[in-house]
Order: sequence, then structure tokens, then C-alpha cells
Amino acid sequence: MNLVALRSPEFRLYFFGAVANVNALWISRIVIGWLAWDLTHSAQFVGIVAACSLLPTLFGGPFFGVLVDRSDIKRAAYATNLAMIACIAVLLALQIAGHVATFSLILISLAIGTVTAAHHPVRLSLAPRLVKAEDVSSVVALSALNFNLARLISPAIGGVLIDLTGTTTALLVTLVLFLPNLAVLFRLHPRELTKHGGEPFVTAMAEGMRYIRQRRTIVAVLATTAVFSVALRGVLEVLPIIADGSFNLGAVGLGQLGSAVGGGALCAAIYKAMGRKSTGRNALSLGNVSVAIVGLLAMAVLGTTQIWALALFCAAMLGATGTYFGVTMQSMIQADLPDDMRGRVMSIWVVVGLGATALGAFVIGALANLIGISAASLWISGTGLVAILILSRRAPKDTPQ
Repeated sequence: MNLVALRSPEFRLYFFGAVANVNALWISRIVIGWLAWDLTHSAQFVGIVAACSLLPTLFGGPFFGVLVDRSDIKRAAYATNLAMIACIAVLLALQIAGHVATFSLILISLAIGTVTAAHHPVRLSLAPRLVKAEDVSSVVALSALNFNLARLISPAIGGVLIDLTGTTTALLVTLVLFLPNLAVLFRLHPRELTKHGGEPFVTAMAEGMRYIRQRRTIVAVLATTAVFSVALRGVLEVLPIIADGSFNLGAVGLGQLGSAVGGGALCAAIYKAMGRKSTGRNALSLGNVSVAIVGLLAMAVLGTTQIWALALFCAAMLGATGTYFGVTMQSMIQADLPDDMRGRVMSIWVVVGLGATALGAFVIGALANLIGISAASLWISGTGLVAILILSRRAPKDTPQ
């Protein structure tokens, strides 16, 4: 069982707040996406709003990582949570006043994206410091379980709230769900850092990059994450092409594919949480490479099949392999990571995964326009397979830290 982190009273408190927090984030994404569509009925504007929530992480993540390693982690957690509440409160006030417009929605999405960019290194640093070092893999597995359960149920909850009560009530529910996390933060006592950064900001960032370069496990994880995200996670961002372009099922088909991805991801998260604690240190072990190959094959079939049931099965496999891979890779980095390096190193991991996913979505979308989704998925999956096999052949037999 990989639930040992729950033996820590402080982590149990943190986990309770995190459950409410993650559900609030997913509902807010649904509400903002709906507002973008309701305002303009433009798919392009919906994409612009979504991009505004992601871009700050790509460009600001490493800077926030340095700040987290130099800050009081509890104060940083309070700051990011209060900032997120402020963003939602402003949107709620505009919605009540009837003043939500395209420009204001873009600004709020950028603000939420900036807060999220800061929150990533905070959450990835705070939770591991509430448990013993040997229990960090359990923290990662439970966090993935929480995330994927919320991903499965919260969009549906948000949709029902919007349909039955309107966006104002949905935003109010989102605000309420952010409050439990604030209530538990003051009772947490994370491990103190062994040293507090007094060096110049640029020096601290360079130290983090040097730490990464000197550790082959981290380098292998980042390289593998980049390939996996380009080849597999990218396709999850262009599911409308498959749902409507290949099957002509529109939003209904897209929803079913999304649910299949969420269901597969949840199954993998439960498996990682209920399984034995991971002890492997090789990012390109036979087991991890096998999972990557299964995901790549599922992607190839998803893009070429004309059988809807098979497409749903492949979407579930993509969700499962993506979550399994993500939890495994994060556990490998977090296991031996010093507390005073977590913000910097984990922010780079987030940026690599997010940036590679965005690149993969762009590439497969462009290729689909040129050669069709079937040929594009075969090309991407084949290239990913070759890249994974090359990495596995070149990887050292051991990866000492």
C-alpha cells in the first residue's frame, strides 16, 4: 500500500484542504471556458483564454521556483491561495454586475495563470515537507489520485451548476471550495529549510540548473517527460479533431472521450496509490518503457480507428499511461530532492511537461491539417517510439544521485 503519507496528521489536514482546492480549480476552468464561449461563440477565443492560463507557467515557472526556495513556504501557500480567491472574486463581481467582457476575461485568465505558475512550486514543495523523506512517493501518488478524481467529477459538477443555476452560483461555489485550504494551512508545520537563500537571485537559479545537470536521474526524467508529453499528452489537447473530425460526434463525442481519459487516469492513480511504494531510480526501466510503448500504440490506434468503442478504449489507455508515467517520474525526482531545491527543480519539471505538451498539441494539429489526423497520429507515435527506444538504449544502467 502506498498510503503511508496519510499516517501523518498534518498531511491528512493538508490533503483535506487540497481535495477542496483541486475541485475548485477544475470547476473554475469549466466556468471560465464557458464564459469565453458564451461571450463570443468563437473557438479561437476559447483557445486564447485557455492559452492565457498556461503561458505564465511556461515563462515564469522557474522564477517562482527560485522564490519558493527562498521564502517561508506557509506564507507562500497563503499568498497563492488568497491571490486565487481574489481572482475568482473579481470575476464573480464582474459577473454579478454584468460587466464580463472579452478583455476582462483575458486579463483574469492571465492573472489566474500567473497565480497558478506560482502555486505549482509551492504545492510541490509544501506537501513533501509534511512527511518523512521515505514517504514522499506516497504523497505524489495521493496527490495524483486527488487530481484525477477531481478531473473526473468536477467538470460534470461545474456543467450542472452552470446549467441549473448559472455561472454566478458556480463561481460562488468555487470561492467556498477554496476556503478549507486556508483554514488548515495555519495548523501545518513543514520541515524548515536547512539553509535560506541569501545569494543573488540569478545565482540561486543557476545553482538549481547546475543541480539538475549533475544528476543523471533527473536529466533522464526530464528527457523522458519531454518525449512522452510531446508524443502522448499533446494529443489529449486536440481531442476535438478526433471526436468531430473523425467521428462527427461533436461536443457529445468530445465529452465521452474526455470522460474516458479521466476514467483511465483515475484507474492509474488508484493503482499507484494502492500499490507498493516505488523504489526504482531508472526513468527508462523496462517497465516504464513498456508503459510508454503501450501509450504510443494507443495513440496510433486512436487516430486511425473508425470504431468508436475502440477509440474510447484507447483514450482511456492514454489517460492511464499518462498518469502512471507522470506519477512515476515525479516520484523519482522528489524521492531524494533536498527541501531547499524542491521549488527550483520541480518548477523545471512542470515547465518541461507543460511546454512539451503544448508543442505536441501544436505539431499534431499542424500535421492533421496537412496530412490528416490518421497519418499525423501514426507519424507522431512512430517518432515518439523511436525517441523512447533511443533514450532507453543510451541511458546508463544505473543512475546514481
